[in-house]
Amino acid sequence: MAKNILIYTKDFAGEKLLKYIKELKLTPFIATTSKSHLSKKHTGNIFLYKNDFQIFEVSPESYEQSSNIIPNVDIVLCVDWKKDYFAGSSINCPVYYMQPSLLPKYRGYGAVSEQFLRGVSISGITIYEYNGIIDGGDIIYQEEIKIEDYYNAGDFIEKTCQKTAEFVKKIYLDTTFEKRKQNNAVSFYLPKIRKSSKVIDFNASASSVYNFIRAYSFPFSMASFYYKGVEYKAASAGIESWSGIEGKPGEIILQNDYGLVVACGSGSILLKEVSINGTVMKAHMINAFDGDIFL
Repeated sequence: MAKNILIYTKDFAGEKLLKYIKELKLTPFIATTSKSHLSKKHTGNIFLYKNDFQIFEVSPESYEQSSNIIPNVDIVLCVDWKKDYFAGSSINCPVYYMQPSLLPKYRGYGAVSEQFLRGVSISGITIYEYNGIIDGGDIIYQEEIKIEDYYNAGDFIEKTCQKTAEFVKKIYLDTTFEKRKQNNAVSFYLPKIRKSSKVIDFNASASSVYNFIRAYSFPFSMASFYYKGVEYKAASAGIESWSGIEGKPGEIILQNDYGLVVACGSGSILLKEVSINGTVMKAHMINAFDGDIFL
């Protein structure tokens, strides 16, 4: 275990990664966004592990802005980190990135959500060597992850962090990795996700609506819908029925202790929890009644 490893990470993924690295009794250096740059939507706390790891607070913009405070290391690994952070920089060691997909598919920042939207069942992690092309470097390591039907985005992200921690252990054990180039012929980049893209379309099938809600679930900002002009966000849901016409799309067809059953274009979903103004509550606490319509 002679190698010195520096991991750049932040937010929800960073906190989960450090949890698993600590369980494996590994001690890499950690670099994360400085406290002054933490956003209001911060979803994880790296500094919970300040007594377990040496943590460096760095600029989130570029390597050069904080290079003077970073220790000399043998390997850098970036997890949920700015993809062009090292552009134009001179760093004297390999830089690896973890992408939560099986590259060359699903390049870009929206890989987790996009895979849920498309109903992907087998995904994984890819560790690739940074070469200036976003998510386009030589692949060092891949491992598959099954996206279970009950997973939300956070469940999948946590699983990618567990697998990444296991990769870090392999580095410490001097595991040999064979580089291979990506097949650019089958690669594609993902479009930027906009707020308007996160509004639920209840005209879609129940399975599509369910996947849509999972795609934007915590730690993301959640899919939204409107009722009487008020925006609500869908925190958790399940499929009530897969097919059949049960009512107008968006219509509440049943209320029970588990939530609200809402008709879709085909089938229905059980809306379990919603968020309003940052507060999560049981869906049946919405002041809505059978026959009302969500938009």
